[in-house]
Amino acid sequence: MSVSKFKRVLWTLNEFVKASSSGISMNELSDKWANSPMNDEKEPGIPERTFHRLRRNVESIFDVEIECIKGIEPRYRVSSNDLGPGDGNLYNLILNKATKDERSKSVREILGLILLGADIPSGDMEAVKDIMHKLRRIPFDYGKQLIASVESGDIKGADCAEWDEHYRGYVCLWNEADYNRTDLWLSIGIYDDRVLFYIVTATQDSAYHAKVSELLDVDNGEMYRGDYWWYEPTDKSLFQLDFQTFPDMNEVKRRAELLIAKIAGLPDEIQKLEE
Repeated sequence: MSVSKFKRVLWTLNEFVKASSSGISMNELSDKWANSPMNDEKEPGIPERTFHRLRRNVESIFDVEIECIKGIEPRYRVSSNDLGPGDGNLYNLILNKATKDERSKSVREILGLILLGADIPSGDMEAVKDIMHKLRRIPFDYGKQLIASVESGDIKGADCAEWDEHYRGYVCLWNEADYNRTDLWLSIGIYDDRVLFYIVTATQDSAYHAKVSELLDVDNGEMYRGDYWWYEPTDKSLFQLDFQTFPDMNEVKRRAELLIAKIAGLPDEIQKLEE
């Protein structure tokens, strides 16, 4: 695969990701490519046959599914199975991982080849597939590890854990007694390059929300799927943990214990309202 063709595949993946749930049409993608600075050969656009070949290349190289939203003008997007809520830009993810991942030598070489204007060996494409597969498994593998840590008693204060019912890659942790008293639990989202820590409740009372925000030092909360309220700690060193290769699970456990302890330390008057 030539440099220009590989750059076009990367660019196409990026556009599918940026299109989010609304998707992008074939004509929109073609117009964007005609004006893209990555269009080295100054192609006037992307013909229909080329578009479908690009779609297959993206799916094959990066092991993702590109869905078609049927309509008068079909639109295309990355499947929600591959790009969950809060996921980052996959194109930038490749560039970010390229200098850090211990198995990314071939990716670094590919980027170097792009800069030098050389062809990309087919063997390097297999390396890209392998690395992308490994990166995509991070939320699942480390989520399982987090649940196992709770079950084995390795996270002080937490005695229950399970996958979030609404969000892929999120694990819910709680202390049963404190949950029954406060209606609060911890939800930890594991992504390809960061871990996010939320305190969550199902209680809808506004006075309760204000009290939780004040006593736990969290924001005012936002309602997401299932009518649950999600609070971010105002101390951002507790909210987001960035990583370049794989998450530091000791640090994840430390932050989880701190937030679980905050919930446990709430006074009795925070008790959730009776149904």
